[in-house]
Parts: sequence; structure tokens; C-alpha cells
Amino acid sequence: MVSPRALRRTSLTALAIAIAVGMASPLVFAGGAHAATAAPPLPVGSAATALATSGARAARTPDYLGLAEAGVRQSASWRSGDWYCEYLGCTGAYPLLTVWGDVRMFESVAAIDMADPSPAHRALVDRFGHASERYWNPYLNGYAPYPDDRYRGAEAWFDDNGWLGVAFVQAYRATGERRYLHDAVRAFDFIAADGWDASGGGIWWNTDHPYRAGEALAAGSLLGMLLYDVGHNRFDLDEARKFVDWGDAHDIGFHGLFLSGGPGSTVIDYVQAPLIYAQYLICQATGVQSYCGHAADQARSMTEIYGYRYNFAPLYDSIFFEWMMAYGRAVGDAHWQELAEVNAAAAARHASLGDGLWLGSWWGGPIEDSQTLPGMFRTMAGTTSLFAWLAYYAG
Repeated sequence: MVSPRALRRTSLTALAIAIAVGMASPLVFAGGAHAATAAPPLPVGSAATALATSGARAARTPDYLGLAEAGVRQSASWRSGDWYCEYLGCTGAYPLLTVWGDVRMFESVAAIDMADPSPAHRALVDRFGHASERYWNPYLNGYAPYPDDRYRGAEAWFDDNGWLGVAFVQAYRATGERRYLHDAVRAFDFIAADGWDASGGGIWWNTDHPYRAGEALAAGSLLGMLLYDVGHNRFDLDEARKFVDWGDAHDIGFHGLFLSGGPGSTVIDYVQAPLIYAQYLICQATGVQSYCGHAADQARSMTEIYGYRYNFAPLYDSIFFEWMMAYGRAVGDAHWQELAEVNAAAAARHASLGDGLWLGSWWGGPIEDSQTLPGMFRTMAGTTSLFAWLAYYAG
């Protein structure tokens, strides 16, 4: 008898190949709950060709590294001096990348270097690492959202600090350069000191303290556990555990998943994955098995609710897959890598718009997130990140 997991794996593998080669007939996902309808032919000369060729060779691993490097080359379309712009054409009063624009490409180059260490790849990590230090504001003792915003009273976001801190940890993992570990510690210390609501718990959205945010909780919890995993500093573990315990007690909603902003808010994929992996790391660090159990339950709920199509926005969905692949590798479940491969096949077919840049959604049609606007660097960087982390995990 074939096990349900084997059926699921076979179905996902077949689906990835079918998407890559443009199979005309629809496929039904395991269990019959979702269908993948036929998609238009692959654009000649696009990045999708690499995946199509791979699929035609009957499941040989696609050239994710080559695709990720192609994304890095696309960055030149946003180049402005020694850095990049948030939008094509460098429009607006503040044209340069915000932290949100920076972190996906920063992590992408770290993943590329981990997948294929080389002097050229190391140079990319250092370039992004050094440039990302420009977001540091010494008056805040935290990272501001815009480069060189070094003035008193600057507004800063605690999720920004978490995501940028995570990127610095990945840069440290890629290079062994302790400078980046120091940069990550500064971000976590800022979250712990200024982001935590000492009166009621939870992590504030930003320094104006408008509300407590699931995004900040997710980024801060993950960052703390990544730092603990590297340096075994008890403070990092205790703070991250405090964050997660508060979320478990006050921020759980639909299907036992974490909410994005308290009661009545939504469940978002890129909040779940960092917290799932953070709980797993807490379980390993403390031996308290309930964290492992809760992480497994939430991972199962994500499978049941989301199916296989992830189309919220490349920025957010790439964060989800990065950390679900990390979780899957840690617990020996290949499902999340296989699911990422299915979405990568879809992205290679659909993300490239008329100008050849990865500015479209992964599954065709409009990007669902209303804050992902046309021409944004972060959209291309999110798709690059999906390929880059697959180069690391599947390579």
C-alpha cells in the first residue's frame, strides 16, 4: 500500500513537472481538493525555459542557482549609484530601498553563497551587508526604514528590525563574518528593549506604539532563536520564548494559527512560518516537547488551509517558503521543499512580465497584496529569494 505521504510527494513532484513543461491537461492535487488548470505556453527565452528543460528531463533538479543569479542581475534595472531604488525609475521623494526592499535580496545573495561558495558570491554578501548597515540609527539604537536616517525622533518598525536582523544572521552563516552577527544582535536588542509592551505583552508595530503586530512577533521570535542557535546566549532564548509564549496565549485564531494583529485580524503565511520554526528551535533548546507539537499542528493546518498555490505576494510568500523549508529539513519532512518547487515552477512561468523582469505573481493574474505596487524591487527580490533558497535546500 502506498502511504498518504508518498502519494502527496508523488502528486507534488508531478505537479511541478507539469507546470514546468506546460502540460495541457489539468492535474488534481492529492485528495482532490485543488486543481491546477492549464497555463499558457512558456515565453521563449524567459527564465521559465530553464525549468521547462529540467522538467522534460524527467524530474532532474532545475537550475535554481542559475535562476537566482539571474534575479541578482535583474537588480541592475533598479540601480542608483551604489545602491538600489524602491521602484523602477527611482521615483518619489525617498527613492532608495527601504528595509523591506533590501532584505529579500540581501538574504538571496547569502543563500546563493551558501549554495555555491565563491569569491564573487561572497563579494555580493559583503556588498549588501555593508550597505544594509546604513539603516542603523544610533539615536534609536535600532534600524530605521530608510538608509542614512540618522536623526533623533526617527520612526522605526520592529518587524523591519527583525527581518533585517535575520538577514544579517544569514550573512553570518554564509561568511562566518562576526561583524554581521553583531549587526543582528543590535536589531534583537532593540526589539527586546523598545518593542516589547512591558504592560501587556506583545511586540509593538513601530516606535509610535499604535498596536501590537504579529509580523513583529514573528520576526523578533525567529531572530532571537537564530541568535541563540549560533551563540547560546541565554538572553536570546529567554526573550524569544517570552515572545512565543505571549503569542500562544493571546494571539491565536483561525485553526490554531497566529494572527497578524490580535483578535479580529487575519492569518498571514509569512507570520506563521517564522513562528513555526522558532517554536521548533525552542523545543530543541529546552526539551519542552509542547513547542514541537504546536509547530507540527500549525504546519499541518497550513497544508490544509492553503493547499499548494501561494500567491499573496512574492515578498511575503518567499519568507514563508524559506522558513518552512528550514522546518521541513529539521523534522525530515520533504513536503515543504516539494511545495516550494511547485511554486517555483509556477513563478518561472508567470512572474516575468513584458520587460522580462520578475514583477508578476507566481500563478498569473494580479498580486493579491494591495501594498505590492507595480515596479517594486521587492517583488523581483521575493521571486529571486524563492529560487535562491531552493538552490540551497535542493542543490
